[in-house]
Amino acid sequence: MRRPAYFRYFLGFRPNLVQRCWLEKIATAAGQSNRRIRGEYFHLTLFVIAEPTHQDRFIAARVRAALAGRELASCPFWLGRLRGGEKGAAMHAMGRQREIQDFYRMLLACLATRGISPLHRKSGLRPHVTLGYDPCAFAPFELPMEWITDELLLIESEVGNGVHNVLERWPLLLPAQGTLPFDPPLAPVRAVHNGRRGRR
Repeated sequence: MRRPAYFRYFLGFRPNLVQRCWLEKIATAAGQSNRRIRGEYFHLTLFVIAEPTHQDRFIAARVRAALAGRELASCPFWLGRLRGGEKGAAMHAMGRQREIQDFYRMLLACLATRGISPLHRKSGLRPHVTLGYDPCAFAPFELPMEWITDELLLIESEVGNGVHNVLERWPLLLPAQGTLPFDPPLAPVRAVHNGRRGRR
């Protein structure tokens, strides 16, 4: 295997098997083929924390220290707004995002205690799962699925080799009381009725 162009270290979530199969079907429908992301590598990035040219042998220990003693709870949200364009296709979060945004801010505060700050997040978190990088053109539409996250992952990506190595896992507690369940976001009329108003 060739040497990676560089290494990317990020914290995020991976979908479970049912969600992964659902995303794989959507990737096919969205025209992702040659530059499609492998299903086992689907993920939602919270933030990238480093992009060195060589492996960082100490980054996992630093993140473990930053999160030591923290009880991390799941942050349920709805995934399901499919968007496509010249740069590929992605499934975006929709509806209420309070829990995942609170989780993101909590991680930021914890990591800051160890001098770890996110890269590429000047505009904040916009939760999504990239499906592939094949250009595609279609109007955005919605297929809601609830995602109740069950573990936080620290992943090492070998950029250029298409390899992801899970360096650390943190199981997540059940969602805090009052955050689950909540109703799915309402799809726009065009998505439900193919552009026609429903019968009265």
